[in-house]
Amino acid sequence: MIAFLDRHEWCDEGAGHFAGLLSFTIRREVMRMTIATLSEAARLSRGLSQSALADKSGHHAANISAIESGRRVPRVDTLDRILRTSGARLAISPTVRTTALEAGAEIRRALRNGDPSQAFRTWLAFNDDLAAETPTHRVVLTAFPPQSTGNALYDAALAALAEYRLAEASAPLPDWVGNTPGLAQPRVLTDSQYVTAGDLGVVPEPFRRRGVLIDIDSLQGA
Repeated sequence: MIAFLDRHEWCDEGAGHFAGLLSFTIRREVMRMTIATLSEAARLSRGLSQSALADKSGHHAANISAIESGRRVPRVDTLDRILRTSGARLAISPTVRTTALEAGAEIRRALRNGDPSQAFRTWLAFNDDLAAETPTHRVVLTAFPPQSTGNALYDAALAALAEYRLAEASAPLPDWVGNTPGLAQPRVLTDSQYVTAGDLGVVPEPFRRRGVLIDIDSLQGA
């Protein structure tokens, strides 16, 4: 989602002008980081290096690196052309909820930063977003495959969650859900080291089949 400033935010004097400037700065940074996250995630989900994407898209690798790092905000047509090379495209959807692509990227970042609690909260928030949406929007939010989180448990958990919420809505499953491998040994999905498999109640079938152990009550949301 890219937010645009209302022109009236620039009309106030003094503190109002400062608030408008601060709002613009925050929104610009949100836009910058969203584009950086999604462009990198789309590339990685297809297994492309920056140089390979540059060759296929006709853009210099340095430009792609600048976009993915947030140092440069591309024009809409430039971003669309780069995304199409990654097998994606820009589109307008009537929802502001998180996609599987975004959730995977945020979980990956949290784990890299040594914050497993944030990774788990991001996964739960994605569950809540899917649960709150219509069947059509659930399909939209899970259509594009997420990049690997770098963690087999969370990769399997994202696929299990997508299957669980789509099946709940009698919606079709995208290919990446079936192609994501499960775990060789079952593991508990939690942000607490004290929760064990014996503490869990009913584990939904899409999770159990993949070796991802989480109680169905944890999926009910707030």
